[in-house]
Amino acid sequence: MNKTINRILISFAGGMVTFAIGCGSANGDNIKDTEPQPVIQEEPVTEPDTIQEQEPDEVKEEEVLNESSDDSDLTGNDKIYEQFLNDELLLDGKTFSEIFSFMHEDFDAEPTTFYYDVDEDGKDELLVSTLFYGYNIYDVRDGKMILLDCGDGTAAACGVYEGNGHVYVSHSDFSHAGRKLLTLTRYDESGNIVETITINAEYWDSEVDMYDENSDFTYNDQKITMQEYEDYMNSYVFIDPDSEKARPAP
Repeated sequence: MNKTINRILISFAGGMVTFAIGCGSANGDNIKDTEPQPVIQEEPVTEPDTIQEQEPDEVKEEEVLNESSDDSDLTGNDKIYEQFLNDELLLDGKTFSEIFSFMHEDFDAEPTTFYYDVDEDGKDELLVSTLFYGYNIYDVRDGKMILLDCGDGTAAACGVYEGNGHVYVSHSDFSHAGRKLLTLTRYDESGNIVETITINAEYWDSEVDMYDENSDFTYNDQKITMQEYEDYMNSYVFIDPDSEKARPAP
């Protein structure tokens, strides 16, 4: 028993080690009188306190991480678009400024950007106006940005129309003589084409470069009258950055 108590005194008595060993060797009663009971009682109290202080900190840190992840998911598409607009994201190896450098070089102008839900999936796509070539339309799929559609020169300028309860991506040729050609394409949320409409007026022999009742009008390659052509054209509304549902991009 004397040896066991001596070890306790060595662990907790600090500077009293020399005197405690002498007392323990001489008489067991003296060892009992000098046994540091308060020190031994404090040992089981301090360890649980330390554990209780660490556990709440660990839980709190996990909650913060989870909240941050949720916020990122809610604004994920916009964050990707903004990275692209700020030249922080490459698309096909090029930054936004590099892709649209021709706007400065050819037109001395900045491209206009805005958001609009083109494929009716409830999430806005990024649209970049390139003047004569129409829009470049960008979407986010599986966390990556893609080019959904774009213009192919002035003979197939890209735009967006709304009509018949749907949104359509357009390719049009309205700037050349002898024709007004419009193709409307409806995309689903996966980027698949689910509908295509063509509305055309052709007047190659017109001296004033305008269609009249004698011009050729077609709707999906079926002949129609000039009045029907105009009714169809008036049933679709062109979407520009100032449209009611358009959302400005930063």
